[in-house]
Amino acid sequence: MELVRAVRYVTYEAAAETLRAGLAKAAELGVNVGIVVTDTLGEVVAAARTDNAGPRTWRGGLMKATVAASMGRTTREFIEGRLKGDEVLWRAMSANPDTFLVPGGAPLIYQGKSVGGVGVSGGHYDDDERVADAAAARFAELAGAPENG
Repeated sequence: MELVRAVRYVTYEAAAETLRAGLAKAAELGVNVGIVVTDTLGEVVAAARTDNAGPRTWRGGLMKATVAASMGRTTREFIEGRLKGDEVLWRAMSANPDTFLVPGGAPLIYQGKSVGGVGVSGGHYDDDERVADAAAARFAELAGAPENG
């Protein structure tokens, strides 16, 4: 019987580098967004927003990151693969004020397990998703570095 589990989570340094990659992608796309990196429980590790983003854009990012981190897959994958065919689950999850079931959230994967999430909000959800994917890709690069494997 397992009595204790060790939980791994994204560090601040990795979260900050992940945010920088997301901000660079947002600048490339010309969108103003809030970006949040969370641990697997949905607690904020780091957050940022572009200068012209709305003051509450980070809230949508937080909710998207929380879903991605806890599910271990992007918000789009979760919507397409799980929610579209289950109206009861869709209604239950969409009624939760802490959940934002829109593309723009991606898990941060380390050694095959989610250690956090990145969520982006403020642009069209397709652009939010591109920014989140770029941020998660940077984390994946960091996770694949020899000193981290």
